[in-house]
Parts: sequence; structure tokens; C-alpha cells
Amino acid sequence: MRTDEQPGRPTGRRRGPRRRSDRVEAVTTWLLCGLAAAVLVVTAAVGAWVNGAATDTMRRRAAELAQTPATTLSDVPAAPRDGGLASVHGGVRWTDSHGTVRTGFTQVPALTRAGSAVTIWTNREGDVVAPPPGPEFPLVMTAVSALGTLAAGAALLALVVWVERRSLDRLRATEWAAEWRRAEPGWRGREGPRTH
Repeated sequence: MRTDEQPGRPTGRRRGPRRRSDRVEAVTTWLLCGLAAAVLVVTAAVGAWVNGAATDTMRRRAAELAQTPATTLSDVPAAPRDGGLASVHGGVRWTDSHGTVRTGFTQVPALTRAGSAVTIWTNREGDVVAPPPGPEFPLVMTAVSALGTLAAGAALLALVVWVERRSLDRLRATEWAAEWRRAEPGWRGREGPRTH
């Protein structure tokens, strides 16, 4: 006998018997942690990809378009119905890169008087187009895509947790029923066959 051993103290790392449901729960917990980590990695990857694509789109659109001076044709473009001073559509006249005078409709500041100078955006053919996306465009697209991916991943994770809980509950109920069938006869004094 070793002298460093204390009496009454267990010397090994013996554990009580674990139920099958406990082992399944331990494995599924690790799998769920891995799935949660994968959702975060996928969210970060999607956000990075969308940010790069949105930045490229913004730069390409800015390179394809040109700011062009124009004159408003409408007397006083109507203000939006909500009373704000946002942009509204109004008629404008401009000269394209080939020297041709053109007219069309585009967004102009609300309450601009006819004959006022405004700046519009035109493409290489000289057609009036919507302005290119601003510097906030990549940030907004990244946030929307990351939140969408995160929400989808969270929904998937919640579904997997729900299925896991239901399966474990059924497994535990089966185990408890089996254990009760083994223990119940001893509690009722019915162990073994009775002789009369």
C-alpha cells in the first residue's frame, strides 16, 4: 500500500455509469457549438464578400457616369406630399458630350424654380440616369447581408436545438421507463416468483 494514499479517498477517476442520453447530449452540445461557430464564420465571409462587391459596384458606377450641368424646365417642381424638401422628379435640359441639347426628367431639389442650374448624372451615351450609389452603399449592403445571414443561421440553429431537445426528451423517457421496469418490482416486493 502506498503511504501517500489517504484512507477513504478514492484514488481513481471513476465516474458513475452515464446514460446513453447523457452521452448523446454531450456530443450534440459540441456539434451545436460547432454549428454556431460555423454560422459566425459564414456571416463574416458573406459580409466581406458583399462589402467587396458593393464597393466595386459603387466605383464602377461612379466611373461610368458623369456629373453634367443642366437647367430646370419646370416652373416650380412640386414638393413631396409629406411636406419634406427631398428631391422630386422634374424636367431638365442639358447638353451631352456630343454637343446635342437634350431634355428629360430626373430628380431635382424640391421647390426649384424654372431656369435654375442643377447638376444631373448622365451615362456615356449622354442619357440622364440615377446618381451612383454613395459611400454609405457598401456599409448598408454589408450590414443587411450580415444581419440576414445571421438571422438565417440563428433560425437554423434554433430548429436544430428544438429537434435535439425533442429527441433527447424521447430518449430519456424511454430510459426512465426501462429503469422503472427494472426497479419497480423491488419496490413493490415482487422480486422473483412468489410461492403460495
